[in-house]
Amino acid sequence: RRMEAEVLIDGLCQITGTTERYSSPIPEPFTYVPETNRTITLADGSITSAFLELFGRPPRDAGLLSERNNRISTEQRLHLLNSSHINRKITQGPKMQALARQGGAPEEVAKRLYLTFLARYPTEEEVSRFKEYLAASVRPQEAFEDLAWTLVNSVEFLYRH
Repeated sequence: RRMEAEVLIDGLCQITGTTERYSSPIPEPFTYVPETNRTITLADGSITSAFLELFGRPPRDAGLLSERNNRISTEQRLHLLNSSHINRKITQGPKMQALARQGGAPEEVAKRLYLTFLARYPTEEEVSRFKEYLAASVRPQEAFEDLAWTLVNSVEFLYRH
C-alpha cells in the first residue's frame, strides 16, 4: 500500500533537509504551525497544504480509515514527476546539496543516494545503469539530481512492502 500523505511528505523533508508550510482556513490563534513540526503531528484536519490535499489526507471529520484515499492518481504521479515543489526539495535541499558536494566515483554516488532514499545498497545492475546515464549526461550534478528524482518516484520509495 502507498504511504500516507503525511508520511510521504515527512520522508521527503527529512531526506532533503527541507520543511513544509501549512495553512488553515479557520482563523484561530492556534493554527500557526512551526515549519520544524512534522506533518504526522498535525492533529487538526483543517491545517493542511496543497501536497496533503493532493495525496489524499482526509479532513478527519469521522476519524475512519475509509476517509483516506491511498490510491495513486494521475495528478499525484504528475506532481512527483514534474512539480517545482519536489524539484526544489531535490535541487535546493540542504541535505541533498551536501550529498552532491561529496562527489566521488559513480558507484559511491549511487550508493549514497540508494542508502538515503531506499535504505539499501544499489544492485550491480542499478550501478551499471547509473554509470551509463552519467556517461551520456551533460553534468554529474544533473545525473545526481535525476537519480534522486528517479528514486523518489520508485515503487520501492512510495509503497510499503
